[in-house]
Amino acid sequence: MSGSAKVLIVGAGPTGLVMAHELARDGVGCRLIDKEGARSPHSKAIAIHARTLETFQLMGIVDDFRAAGQPIGTMRMLGENNEIGHVDFRSTIHSRYPFVLSVPQNRTEQILENRAAQHGVHVERGTELTRLEPRDHAVLTSLRIGDREEVAEFEWVLGCDGAHSMVRQELGIDFAGSTYPEHFLLADLRVAGFVDPEEARVWLARDGAVAMFPMPESRWRLVVADAPSGWAGEPTLRQCQELVDARIPGAPALSDMDWSAMFRIHRREAARFRRNRCFLLGDAAHIHSPVGGQGMNMGIQDAFNLAWKLSGVIRDDADPILLDSYEAERKPIDEAVIRQTDRATRLLAPHGALIRFARDHLMSLFAGLAIVQRRVGRALAGTAVNYRNSPIVEEHAEGLAEVAAGDRVPDVPLARANGGSVLQLYDLLAEHQPVLLDIGDALQPWPTDPLLRNIPHHHIAPHGSGYDGLVDCSGEFAAHFGSAPAAYLIRPDGYVGFHCRDRDVTTILPGYVSRYFFQAG
Repeated sequence: MSGSAKVLIVGAGPTGLVMAHELARDGVGCRLIDKEGARSPHSKAIAIHARTLETFQLMGIVDDFRAAGQPIGTMRMLGENNEIGHVDFRSTIHSRYPFVLSVPQNRTEQILENRAAQHGVHVERGTELTRLEPRDHAVLTSLRIGDREEVAEFEWVLGCDGAHSMVRQELGIDFAGSTYPEHFLLADLRVAGFVDPEEARVWLARDGAVAMFPMPESRWRLVVADAPSGWAGEPTLRQCQELVDARIPGAPALSDMDWSAMFRIHRREAARFRRNRCFLLGDAAHIHSPVGGQGMNMGIQDAFNLAWKLSGVIRDDADPILLDSYEAERKPIDEAVIRQTDRATRLLAPHGALIRFARDHLMSLFAGLAIVQRRVGRALAGTAVNYRNSPIVEEHAEGLAEVAAGDRVPDVPLARANGGSVLQLYDLLAEHQPVLLDIGDALQPWPTDPLLRNIPHHHIAPHGSGYDGLVDCSGEFAAHFGSAPAAYLIRPDGYVGFHCRDRDVTTILPGYVSRYFFQAG
């Protein structure tokens, strides 16, 4: 191996940085390389959704992002003559973070890079992967560092290197898809007259949608669809103002622009996310329309899904079969996002007066419905994602409670200890290992099975005294998990891996644990 590094991570964007952080805090040696000589100074992706903030909470770094970001609590859509509707994230997203957090991507990368460095991982910039050769028990690579070549062998290689991924190309994996015909304009600037820094606005103009999203330090992200195709490079402030004036009645004045860009958008997906000991994550595996701001969030979720599985295998705490679930779980989610963002993109730029009229009036009709707002909010937030069809998820108590095997667990309060402090569910996941929740009294004392003794377990007694001397402090836990005697095995990434009635714990849970989480003997 190359020193103590068992894993090579190619690409030091948010996806690669999250992966490096998670492997390193599990004690897994890795190298993180990036062919660029410096971090990009541009803001690029700015939307961090609720599920990603929950992920950062589980990583122990969410406070860094809260301090750096601008919360967006509402998104308002306007037609040519009237408001079409709005989504209030505060009332539709059931999370500790009921908003979109606006943080420039360069700041996101800086935070993640600093945190990874605290765990001993430093980005090797100006280091490019030039060749990759998978073998039975390792992966042989060639790295170009300045004017020299280094041959290095790793147990695993993770391609987090973007849409033009060298890892994907070296593996010969197809990246099929298409390019949208429209050109889009991005700009970061100041906007006069906007008084609510927590509200995003989207105007569905006949010549193409215009959106403005709050950013930190009283700045705004301007996005214009169907921008003139003849523009190239970095549009000027004057060009941006002319577009906004032409499409927004009573358009605000723009000023102090520090970055602009023109781009085309694509929808593509890798034919597979894994080949032998190599994996594809983030934009290396899938790219789609930026409508909804899902791209960076999807890459981070890819990394968080794979990291605990890979570290468990490397540390001999998990069976290698666990790694097969990465593609099985993430590929359907990514495909669904590609479909959803494709529909949303086409909805924002319909051609023809009749189609626009129908769109605006139908959206106005449905946007005010509570059920529609909840679905839109949960879809954007990422809290609706589940792995119920995963090959490593087992449900043995269907219908017993709202939360089922494969679902994300909400960070509900569990109990109030002496002194009044509240224990939250995510507090139990701080050690980055599976946690078993025992609801009710049937499993006291705890089973002596050696496999079950390896798992941190916590007794929860909704509305009553618990085995740990704790008392349930609200009905919120019972609302999600029920109060019937049962057991939930929660994975390190905050999803339920196994759910059964308490009477079945000693008979079927040990087999599940031995298959996936801990090697028997």
